[in-house]
Amino acid sequence: MSLLSSVLSVPVVFRKTTNTESTEERRDTESSIKGRLYPLPLLESGFMRIAMLFVITTLLAGCGKSDSSSSSSGSSSSQTWKPISGGQECRFAGVVADVPGGWAVRQQGDATMISPPGANQTSIDEVYAFLGAPALKDLGAPGLEQYLDNSLMQLLQVPVSRSGEAKSVKIGALDGRAWTWSATLLDGRQVDIRCWAFSGSYVGSLVAVATPDALKRRQSDLDAILGSFRRPAAAAIDAARLCTTWVRAFGSGTAMVGNSNEQRITFDGSGRYHYHSEGTSHGVFHNGSSQTDISGSWKLRGDQLTVTADSGESKTFTVEARNEAGTGAAVIAVDGTEFRQMDGRRW
Repeated sequence: MSLLSSVLSVPVVFRKTTNTESTEERRDTESSIKGRLYPLPLLESGFMRIAMLFVITTLLAGCGKSDSSSSSSGSSSSQTWKPISGGQECRFAGVVADVPGGWAVRQQGDATMISPPGANQTSIDEVYAFLGAPALKDLGAPGLEQYLDNSLMQLLQVPVSRSGEAKSVKIGALDGRAWTWSATLLDGRQVDIRCWAFSGSYVGSLVAVATPDALKRRQSDLDAILGSFRRPAAAAIDAARLCTTWVRAFGSGTAMVGNSNEQRITFDGSGRYHYHSEGTSHGVFHNGSSQTDISGSWKLRGDQLTVTADSGESKTFTVEARNEAGTGAAVIAVDGTEFRQMDGRRW
């Protein structure tokens, strides 16, 4: 895995050895941090969040009333998508789709929940979500179906049965693929599962998990959502809004064993960036710390952020604008990993 990819796409602690830290401490620290801070694969972690967190408190950044005359969503001269009248326009994985008015649209990590009025998600009567796998860049990527299979089993905690091969479909103005599954929940109820995947800035999908009756009730809404997919003509975020410091803090543990990490990315208007990370780990037999600093240049084209380290290594990521749950603070998601504006300001 490249250095830049590791830095920005998953929580990673880089090491700068200090004179006061022994080789044994460094080895223990690396083992502890790697064992505790690395997440599940991105798509799987999105489904795990769905399984454990059905009530999410922030609306997806970029959602607003859908306007078919807007210049921000594709070309009207070759329009092959249909907007939802009065719907909410939402961005996900570098594409735009409408969600019917009255539906709740809430973002959590690399997954975005969409909930119709009256939906009972806590018992998995019906769950609808946009999911993305930033590591997978197109529909032909090896392992896509395995990601989906594993993620559904993580969500439902029961085996799932996929029916046949993927079917090529049109999803609004996009080419896509569709799959179906079935499963029997632990309480004996049957659920049908549908997934429509598309290739935006990375592979994204609309997933529906519902009892047959619930799925039948929502089919017209799902068809409308699918018919509204298109590529945006305007960037999800402009370069000037990136020019500040973004921070991400995380960790876990107890008084006896634990770890913590903080990552900061600063973009300035001259086209330079600086990344700084500090990590600590403690346990019964060890204490350690780590640090890294990387500087270089950056460019934003649409929602594609390209960073080039002074060492010459270059990497491109998808960047999206979001709001932090509860506070409404500005957040950027870099290939799905969220960084909060350091001073807590809103967009």
